Amino acid sequence: MAERLISSFGNLSLDGPPRPRYRQRPPAPQRPPPSRFSKHIYLLRGLPGSGKSSLARKLKRNFPSAVVLSTDDYFLMEDGTYIYNPDLLQDAHRWNQRRARKAMTKGRTPIIIDNTNILAWHMKPYAVMALENAYQVIFLEPDTHWKFNVKELTRRNSHGVPREKIQRMKDVYEHNVTFHSVLHAEKQS
Repeated sequence: MAERLISSFGNLSLDGPPRPRYRQRPPAPQRPPPSRFSKHIYLLRGLPGSGKSSLARKLKRNFPSAVVLSTDDYFLMEDGTYIYNPDLLQDAHRWNQRRARKAMTKGRTPIIIDNTNILAWHMKPYAVMALENAYQVIFLEPDTHWKFNVKELTRRNSHGVPREKIQRMKDVYEHNVTFHSVLHAEKQS
């Protein structure tokens, strides 16, 4: 009788629930649902000399298909010299925005906007385009220890932006922007 009792509990395990035995392969794990966004736009932001262009180059190395667009390109001559004209700045921004719209229409990803973008409304045209074209917006600043050190920024910036101008830009720099705050930003008078 003891043998019958032991044999009737022979399959009982005190190690937890029994493991399922599959005659075939176990079912494949479910794939996660596709991301809402398959296209991305990086809006780089930072004071002159803070490392935005270096960050853009790093992103381009990580994403070889990336399109890097900078308003500064408008002021580059065919021989590579940079001649800034403040009277043409609005034209330059519109030119860069047209290039971004064209890249979005073609579905290019990621798109990297290498501008200072110190105020939320500076980025609004790109955010609106992103919304219209189903691009995820990623705000990115250089992680350099000098990114708000005006003296160091004056020394490092490649376009000779004077210290006083950098200081004014730093004084109005909008921190902690969000897609919502950019989308609803208004141009300041």
